[in-house]
Amino acid sequence: MSDTATAHISEHSSAHIMVGIDGSQHSEQAFDLALAIAAARSWRMRLIWVYEVPYEGYPYGAGLAYERYRREIVEEAQDFLAKLTVRAEQAGVPVASRVVEDSISRRLVHESRSAVLSVVGKRGRNRFAGRFLGTVSGALAAHGHCPTLVVPQHWAAEEAAEIFAPAQERPALEAEEPGPAALVARSEGTGQRRRRIENIAEEMNFDQEVVVGIDAEDSASADSALLAAQYAVVLGRTLTLVCAEPLRTHLNWYPEVGEEDPWQHRTAPRYLTELAGQIAEEHPGLLVQWQIFDGSAGDVLAEASRTAALVVVGTRGRGGFRGLLLGSVSRTLLSRSVAPVLVVPRGR
Repeated sequence: MSDTATAHISEHSSAHIMVGIDGSQHSEQAFDLALAIAAARSWRMRLIWVYEVPYEGYPYGAGLAYERYRREIVEEAQDFLAKLTVRAEQAGVPVASRVVEDSISRRLVHESRSAVLSVVGKRGRNRFAGRFLGTVSGALAAHGHCPTLVVPQHWAAEEAAEIFAPAQERPALEAEEPGPAALVARSEGTGQRRRRIENIAEEMNFDQEVVVGIDAEDSASADSALLAAQYAVVLGRTLTLVCAEPLRTHLNWYPEVGEEDPWQHRTAPRYLTELAGQIAEEHPGLLVQWQIFDGSAGDVLAEASRTAALVVVGTRGRGGFRGLLLGSVSRTLLSRSVAPVLVVPRGR
């Protein structure tokens, strides 16, 4: 394993954000968002460039060429990291950088052990580092030891002139169309501050809000919501709690109530109201609202990402978020999302 480090700060000074860098524009987008968060939270940054050199049985005498290739990788990485380091220091954010030869996914998961947040771009690419595809961002989100922020390939900060929302990302191998979803209930005043967006249904318009997926039957969802509230404050955005699950799931268990669903009509609104109140007490200046949908959690959250500033989900939830990082919800959200997605490990 080759490991080249450039330290600009003490390694143990304070909380830090770990950012996976590969020299692509998309990893630079991830850096930009991480820098904004680090500046707002007074955190430091740790930039990690991990590369893999494929070995395919080089013939005898090819050792020098192999080492020259590795040296070129390190030089390009250090040049790119040096530019990002200058930008971080100009913003008043302490930064350290490191170039490592290792398995990309394995190394980033390892580096997440000491971080308070990991940030990685999706579908980043350059000629040396390979690609930050779903295999890397997904592995980090699934196995990381801290919350992971995944920044999509085509995401860009909001511009005031934008009135049309971008379409969901559609991976070439994903043929399934988004399922139907209907708004069941919402808190009072929801949507009053939202701008109209021409190509988005009113109930699916989360105009630059921080959206957090909530499972009303799992108290651990509160952890994700409380963390999402902190990011809503940092970004200066409204926080919207979203519950989504097909209505028929609960009707099957309560046939005696006919069309009335006790989860979506009673339990969930009560839980969301109490949770919103708790968050509002901790963050008096933050606007907190909630919405409940009859529909697939993955479809609803992916559609929300078209207009949201950030979508937050927790791992290993139950109900609509059952098996989040093992099943359809994670694949749907992480593959289709237009906005950055923050994945929060259970208990973190």
